[in-house]
Amino acid sequence: MATHSGRLEGKVALITGAGSGIGLAAVHKFLAEGAKVVGVDVKFTPAAEVLRSNPSVLLVTGDVSQEDQVREHCFLAVEKFGKLDIACLNAGIMHGVQSWLEMDVSLLDRVYNVNVRGPWLGIKHSVAAMLASPSKGKDCAIVLTSSVASLHSEPEFSPYNASKWAIRGLGNTAAQEFGKHGIRVNTIQPGVTKTQMYAVGDPALRAFVEGKNVLKRAAEPGEIANVMAFLASDEASYVTGSTVAVHAGQTCT
Repeated sequence: MATHSGRLEGKVALITGAGSGIGLAAVHKFLAEGAKVVGVDVKFTPAAEVLRSNPSVLLVTGDVSQEDQVREHCFLAVEKFGKLDIACLNAGIMHGVQSWLEMDVSLLDRVYNVNVRGPWLGIKHSVAAMLASPSKGKDCAIVLTSSVASLHSEPEFSPYNASKWAIRGLGNTAAQEFGKHGIRVNTIQPGVTKTQMYAVGDPALRAFVEGKNVLKRAAEPGEIANVMAFLASDEASYVTGSTVAVHAGQTCT
């Protein structure tokens, strides 16, 4: 069972992809650790909707690929809770296995709009909101969600693989560019995780994917959220520009 240290007490966080899966687990974890949260997603599951009655949470329907909306979400944290300390840019989409030669470029555009343009815009406007906060960025943190797919690639999965490699580049660049303000930027690489998409997948495929890691199982979303919370907290005050593997040793196999 996860322990709660209050390590995010007094912090205000923006979490994208907050409607389900890892993002929703992050909302619960950040709240448990004392943060106030603005959660963004294109839609919210019933499990997320119950949080609307919590005064420490503001759930907003929005599209992370639309700049005007991203700007609004980031500054909504400042308007609602007085500041923005943390941006957990987690929203992302996947696609089915498909031959490169048979794939329409529209799929690449759709994946990149969410998985690359989304965090690029999220960094741009969350940093602006952090600099407009009383801290002027000092002790603020950004956490990006990449994937184990950014360590190795699978055939017939080119848009997703490329997008997750790109997120690593965004994180490393942002860490260098905004460190002067005291803003830390780190990227996590989750492995297979028990999200909704995972639950409805083919059981044989699930077993095959789980067999690739050392622990021979999928992660619970909360296990990924625990690492997000650490990187967002002051306990990780000397961690920036890092890419943190959270995939049960998959690259060891």
